[in-house]
Amino acid sequence: MNNLKHLDHFFGSRDISLLTDSSALIAHAQHQSINALLINELSCLPANSVCITFSREATESLQQLAAHCQSGQTLYTQAHAFDPSLKSGIYTLDLICSCDYRLAMRKQEQLLSLLDEHHVLRLSGDNTLGTLRIVNEAAPYAMIEEDIQASKGFYIFPLAELLEVHYTHMDPDEPRTFTLDGEFNVSGILYARGYPDPSIAPRLIESLASLAQAVAAHGATAIIVDSQVRSFTVNARDYCALLTEATGPRGLHLTECAFGVNASIADKIDYRINSQLNEGIEGLHIAVGDGRQGYHIDMLMPGVVATPLG
Repeated sequence: MNNLKHLDHFFGSRDISLLTDSSALIAHAQHQSINALLINELSCLPANSVCITFSREATESLQQLAAHCQSGQTLYTQAHAFDPSLKSGIYTLDLICSCDYRLAMRKQEQLLSLLDEHHVLRLSGDNTLGTLRIVNEAAPYAMIEEDIQASKGFYIFPLAELLEVHYTHMDPDEPRTFTLDGEFNVSGILYARGYPDPSIAPRLIESLASLAQAVAAHGATAIIVDSQVRSFTVNARDYCALLTEATGPRGLHLTECAFGVNASIADKIDYRINSQLNEGIEGLHIAVGDGRQGYHIDMLMPGVVATPLG
């Protein structure tokens, strides 16, 4: 039976509620003996909660409740930015319920120690070999256990930030924090936009969905040169033109290089589903696009190992 007890590592309690704006997900969760509540029926946040939002309005309502109440501990994920379908929501909830968060935090701590001490890394895995060079002044971003403890019982944090360590380069006018080169085997992709845009052509959305299914079925090969995607092939067909169209002004320049620490989902992950929880899979993921002017597209590379080079 699914439940949220594994999250007691962050909440200090097993009395945890699910918040959402989907009545269908409420019914599913209650069938799994999870206390589930609709966001728009709340006047204050519960003491401990996990939230899956299916609309931008629900995310904004959650933030407003947190600001108004100034109490409660909440971890959230925005299904609306990825795939607001019930199938995706149920899959996301199932992963949330089954993660080993203590193991993830231990792996996060080990990874941060490695990145603190070494700035040139060899990245290796099945059909994967690359080099990551990190600017000396660049600090890896991660939401760590100390952030939870420092909140003193009141916080609202994105769950995904606890399951990875990353470097970003969102602003092209700012100096890069990392440089990546190599050839990488990709097991799945995610595509997300933080804000709805009715001007997006249905054809583009359908093409991205088809690409995601193709990568999940056959895998892909990404060739990265100087932090730019030069080739992204599935079954010998290159999809760089589609990725360029989808990402907008940033094109194929990398906006993120991250390491997932969630080893416990390796035997449960389904790359056919566009869920944010997938990006925490242990290994490497890189991204193009910023999610605002175009799609943010993650390329997931589970099992990639980083070791000091030189």
